[in-house]
Amino acid sequence: MGAPAEAAVERSAECALATQRLEHRRLHADCRRTKDIPLPHGRGLLLVRRCGCACHRKQDANT
Repeated sequence: MGAPAEAAVERSAECALATQRLEHRRLHADCRRTKDIPLPHGRGLLLVRRCGCACHRKQDANT
């Protein structure tokens, strides 16, 4: 039996805590992983992957 899709999302530490604890919901705004950062001369390899949280995907659609 597979894991739910929500569990497979890779989130930043801020967004992971914000989704687990209601009193920390504001931490979504502190997340700095809003875009992929490529490895210099890495030919497509990523140094830092964008946070997979749904709140960041909505922001990307608006920009």
